[in-house]
Amino acid sequence: MTDEDLIADVVKEDFPVFDERPQLVYFDNAATSHKPESVIESIENFYTENNSNIGRGLYDLASDSTKNYKQARRNIADFINADSEEIIFVRNTTEAENLVASSLDFEGDVVISKMAHHSEQLPWRRKASRENKKITYLETENGKISVESAKEEITEETGIVAISHISNVFGAENPVEEIIDIAHQKNALVVLDVAQSIPHRSINVKQLEADFVTFSGHKMLGPTGIGVLYGRKELLDDMNPYQLGGGMIDSVTEKEVKYADAPEKFEAGTPNIAGAVGLSKAMDYLENTGIEKIRDHTRELAEKIRKGLENIEKIDVISPEDANLVSFTCSCAHPHDVAEVLNQHGVAVRAGHHCAQPQMMELDVNGATRASPYIYNTEEDVEKLLEAVREAVETFDV
Repeated sequence: MTDEDLIADVVKEDFPVFDERPQLVYFDNAATSHKPESVIESIENFYTENNSNIGRGLYDLASDSTKNYKQARRNIADFINADSEEIIFVRNTTEAENLVASSLDFEGDVVISKMAHHSEQLPWRRKASRENKKITYLETENGKISVESAKEEITEETGIVAISHISNVFGAENPVEEIIDIAHQKNALVVLDVAQSIPHRSINVKQLEADFVTFSGHKMLGPTGIGVLYGRKELLDDMNPYQLGGGMIDSVTEKEVKYADAPEKFEAGTPNIAGAVGLSKAMDYLENTGIEKIRDHTRELAEKIRKGLENIEKIDVISPEDANLVSFTCSCAHPHDVAEVLNQHGVAVRAGHHCAQPQMMELDVNGATRASPYIYNTEEDVEKLLEAVREAVETFDV
C-alpha cells in the first residue's frame, strides 16, 4: 500500500457516505464532493445551538448567529487572502457569474473561452447580446486555453475576460497568470472561475490579480447551496445590487433608497447561514489535511487512470497529462452507456457534454465519460474503474 493510499484510507473514515455505501467507488468529484463528518456536524450544531436570523435581532441567540456568519466570512476571506468586505456569499459559481454579469457596468467587448462551462459563458453571452457587445472565444490547445489566442483576441476593445482556472472537461490548469496579465495590459477586467481548482490547490487572489473570482462550496467538501464571489472592493462599491430586499439597505423612505456597502449590498434577504458555517468548516478540513498534499494525491491518481485507459483498446483519453481528472471517449459506445456499465460495478462517474457543448462540438464528439478523483480515492478505486471500463468495451465492441 502506498503513502497515497494510506492518506486516502485515513481520510475516508471521516466521510459517513462510505460507511453507508462501503462498496461505492466515487469518481464524480468534479460535479460535487462528499462531506466530512466535521462539516455535517457544524451545520447540525448551528441549527441546534445558534439558529436565528442575522443582523436584526437584539437577543443573544441572534447575536451568536450573526457572529458565526461573520466569522465564516472572515475565515473564507483568509483562505483566499482577501478582505472580508470582498467576500459575497451566493448559492454557487453560477450565481456568482450571473451577479457580476448583471451588476457590472463596463465599456468594451467580452472574451470567453471555448472550453467554458455554460454557467461561465451564458451570463456573458446574454450580457453581450443585450448591450450590443461583441463576444469572442479563446481557442483550446492541448486541453488548455491558448495563450497565443489570448494575445490575438484580447485587445484595447475588450472590457471583460471570463475564463476558468481549470476546465471541468480537461482538468488541466490553464495559463491564467499570463492571460490575466494580457487582459490587464489592455485595461480589461478578469473574472476567474476557480470552482475546479480551489478543491485541489491554494488560491491567493492578490497574487492572481483577477478582478473577480467565483467558486462553489459543494465541490470542496462544503454543503450545496453556498458559493463565493470575490471582487476587488473598489469594483464592488461601484456595482449595482443584484437583488433587492431586506438586509441590503442602509435606509428606505417613500422617495429614496440608500443601499448598504458591500458585501451586504449583494446579499438580499435571509442568507444561507448554515451553508456559510459549513463551508468555513470545509476549508478548515482542507487546510488541516494539507491542500498541496491533496493536489499531489489527486494528480497521481488521475495519472494512473489516464495511463490505464490508454492501454485499453477503443478508449481515447482527451485530458492532458498534468490534469486532475480524466475525460475519455469510447469508439464503440455512447458515454452514457459506458457510465451505466460502470454504475453496475459500483463506480460513479459523469458522462455527457459536461455543460461545455461548444467545446464538445469542436472536439467532434457527442460527449465524454469523466472520472474525477479526490481526497478519499485510492489505487484500489482506480483498478475497479479500469476493470469496469474494460468490461464496458467488451460489452459494446461487437
